[in-house]
Amino acid sequence: MPNKFDKLVNEAARRTDAEFSNQFTSLTRLTDDDTEKLINDTGISKEDLAKVLKEVKDATASNEQKAAAIQNINNGVSALVAIAKKFL
Repeated sequence: MPNKFDKLVNEAARRTDAEFSNQFTSLTRLTDDDTEKLINDTGISKEDLAKVLKEVKDATASNEQKAAAIQNINNGVSALVAIAKKFL
């Protein structure tokens, strides 16, 4: 059964930027403006940002597995650094 993060990944491509930002925001502590800035600053696609969130939230994966998976996502590491900067 797909969870809310799987659903976000699957629907990211068809959603408008505003719809995606709104749904992404509802799953994180970022605001819509934060999400849009993150996408613009890092160049990550909506689809890839959703994949990064899915990997981070994957309770079954070890930190090493998560890091390897995120490294394989285009601009995934840049997005994580931008998110970390927001909270530090």
